[in-house]
Amino acid sequence: MAAAGLTYAISMVAVTPGVVSRFRDATSGSTAAENYVTVIWLVGALAPVLALLFVALFVVLGAALRRGSRSARLIAVGVCALGLVTGLGTLGILAVQRAGDPVSGSIAEALDQAYPSGWITLNFAVAIAQVVGYLVVGALLMVAPREYFASAPAFLAPGQFVAPPSQSEWAAPQTKPFVTGGSEPDQFSHPAVLPKSAPGQEDEYWSRPHE
Repeated sequence: MAAAGLTYAISMVAVTPGVVSRFRDATSGSTAAENYVTVIWLVGALAPVLALLFVALFVVLGAALRRGSRSARLIAVGVCALGLVTGLGTLGILAVQRAGDPVSGSIAEALDQAYPSGWITLNFAVAIAQVVGYLVVGALLMVAPREYFASAPAFLAPGQFVAPPSQSEWAAPQTKPFVTGGSEPDQFSHPAVLPKSAPGQEDEYWSRPHE
């Protein structure tokens, strides 16, 4: 969709100089016609800028959706709704413009004839494709499973958690204060006393060498 929009914007820039030239020749450069020329140039200049912005937006949203970003999903749904409204609005404007035949010799007729043959039909096709495209993308986003856009980290399964480590006896906090300079010994001053094992036969023999 982004590539199609950028292609349409580039084609609009390409046809604008010819349209302006033919329109001025047909209207003899009147003041009212120059106002239309200003609008034509403005639309032709804004179209590629907006198309490039939408390309960047769609690339960022696509990458974020592949990561399962919930915020990207909400933004993408909003963009689809906006694109759907603008597409329907474009279809409505084109339908009103083509509802009746332009008055002979009027500025509307000169502007219509200044555009290349089939340009209005191309605009209809682009608007319809825009509406269908945004409908499809919006529907895919709405029916996508919620688990894919969960906020939990990717390395944890839904509902899985890691229990905190329990404190062992050796990690228990010390309750006695440290005494380093006084006469009173601290808890580390007494050497560790190992438990005595039961004496064996060899120990009893060596303890009585005179026997």
